[in-house]
Formats: sequence, C-alpha cells, structure tokens
Amino acid sequence: MSTENTTLLQARHMVLIGATGRNSGKTTLALQMIHSFKDKMSVVAFKLITIRNHGDICPRGGHGCGICQGLKGCFDITPETGTGTKDTMLLKKAGAKQVYLIRAYKDNLREALEEALKLVPEDALILCESNSVRLVAEPALFVMIQSGTSSSIKPTAEAVMEYADVILPQDEVSFADFVQGELYRKIKPYFSESNQ
Repeated sequence: MSTENTTLLQARHMVLIGATGRNSGKTTLALQMIHSFKDKMSVVAFKLITIRNHGDICPRGGHGCGICQGLKGCFDITPETGTGTKDTMLLKKAGAKQVYLIRAYKDNLREALEEALKLVPEDALILCESNSVRLVAEPALFVMIQSGTSSSIKPTAEAVMEYADVILPQDEVSFADFVQGELYRKIKPYFSESNQ
C-alpha cells in the first residue's frame, strides 16, 4: 500500500518487519525468512533502532539496555562481526550475507536508511526490523506482527499500521506458513524486474 508522501524512499527489495509490541517475534520471523531464501538469493538484514533524545530515560522503559547511548552524530551503521545471542548475531549466523545495526535519531531516519541501502547489492533481499522505517520508505512488503503478549499497541506501530501489507499473529506456525507460501509470491515480482 502506498502512502500519500511522494518523497518516500523506494526500497523495492526490502521486506520490512514491524510489530505492535516488544518481543513479538520480528527476529524469529526474519530468521525463518533467511533460512528460506539464503540459498536462492543474497540476504542482507538491518536491525534499525530509532533513538529519541530523552536523556537518561529509555524510551523502551526503565534504564534500558544501553543501545541508545554512545551515538555520535545523527546516526551510525555498524556491520555485525561477532558471534553470540544478540539479534544481529543470530541473523548473521542464520545465513544473512551481512547484517547491520543502524541507530538513528528519528529526524535522521531517512538519511540513515539511504546510507545503509548504498551498502547492499541491488539483487539482494533486504530484511529490515523496524516500524519507523515505513514513515520514510516504501518496501516491497511490510509485515506487521500482532503481539500475542501485549494488548496495547506501540506508538510506532500505530503510526504505520494502516500501511501493513500483511498482519501476522505472533506464532511460529503462522510465520512458517507465511514464509513458505505467501511471502515468496508477494516478493517474486520485485526480483523478476531486476533480473530482466
């Protein structure tokens, strides 16, 4: 679905994964997508964190995890090189050719995404975990995960829910059914265009 804003970045090789709540399965869905597509095409993953300038108060509650601290400039893009259990490390281990952690202030989201897209080959499938990216870009497909653990909807999800192409319940069976069926049919036209 298109937004009325004609200045959106056209990210036609991107599947954007958002969620109505925290810990709703964005990385789990991305891992299933990587496993399904890594032998068919190059897959690159973005984990994008939108930072609000709230001083010491974490927008995610409490003192937070520290991810918002230490940002120098308006945004940064860090390639994942480690191994372990962080989401970006799991995406890399699953078979993504490259994984980038992108941290950006909300006002610099578009600029950060533009720079990140320059790092990706044109024929690669991009998986991006973020709600806020939908405010600045039009992906090939925007998947919203409906949280099964929270009845409230994050403000970032509420702002873009109307643009979701697919809304999935938070469960691995629904994720697998979607990845093995509907997902490939929905993104195939975007990759066929670039290969002609």
